Amino acid sequence: MYDLKALDNAIKNILALRCEDISLVFLDLNNTSNYIYINENKIFPSASTIKVLILAEALNEVLNGKLSLDAPIEVKTSDKVPYSILTSLTNNKYPLIDLLTLMIISSDNTASNILIDLLTMESINNYGQSIGLKNTSLKRKMMDSKAVQRGMDNLTSAFDMLTLFKKIYNHELLNPKMCDLILKILGDNTDKEVLLRYLEADIRCAHKTGDLSNLNHDIGVFKTKTSEYILGVFVRNADFNYVAKDLIGKVSKIVYDFLTCI
Repeated sequence: MYDLKALDNAIKNILALRCEDISLVFLDLNNTSNYIYINENKIFPSASTIKVLILAEALNEVLNGKLSLDAPIEVKTSDKVPYSILTSLTNNKYPLIDLLTLMIISSDNTASNILIDLLTMESINNYGQSIGLKNTSLKRKMMDSKAVQRGMDNLTSAFDMLTLFKKIYNHELLNPKMCDLILKILGDNTDKEVLLRYLEADIRCAHKTGDLSNLNHDIGVFKTKTSEYILGVFVRNADFNYVAKDLIGKVSKIVYDFLTCI
C-alpha cells in the first residue's frame, strides 16, 4: 500500500516551486477515502475539457430517443473552423458517433460546434447542473474569439470534472453501456503530451485535455495492474504552454510511481 501522506507531500513539494495558478484532484478509485484536492473548486476557463459534458448530454439525448448514434449529421461550410479534421474533409454528412468521437480523440472544434447547435447550450448546461456540476457552464462555441473579447468563456473546476469522470466510471450516468462508450472514446484520445507525457507508451488513460494560450488541463481515469485512480491537473498563467504540459506530466509521473511501485 502506498503512503498517501508521502504522495501528498511529494505533489505539494513540486507545486510549491511553481508560480502558475494550479488546481489538482486525485482520487483512488479502489479506496475513495484516499484523495488529494488542491484548489479543487477554483473556477478556470474549461478549454476542451467541457467537451466531455457535451458528449454525455449527446448520449443522454440518444437514450431519450431524440437522437441516434447512426443518424447522419450535416456539416455545412459555415460550421467549419480552422485546424479541424472535419474542416479538411469533403463529405457533408457524418454519423453522430463519428462527430462525438472526433470531438474527443482529436478535440475537433468543428464537430464540437455542430454538436452545440444540435443539442443547444441550454440543454448541455441543464444536464451539467442536473448531475451536480456546480461551476461548469458552456457560454460560447469553440474558437469564438469575438465572444471571448466580450468576456464570455466556458468555465469549469477541477472538482466538477472529477465529479463527471467519477460518475462515468461508476456508471452513475446514463446507463452502463453508454458510460463504457464514453470511457472507450476517452481512452482513444490521441493527445499523449500532458498526463501521459512521462509514462510508458502502453499505459492507458481515459482522459480529456484542454488548452488555450497559457492554459493547459488534463484529467482522466487511469487503470493499471495494481490501481485505478482519477487524476486531474489544471494549470493557468504558465509562461508557455509547454511549461504547463511539462508540469502536469511530472505530477502524473509522481502519482503513477507511488501507486504502481507497491
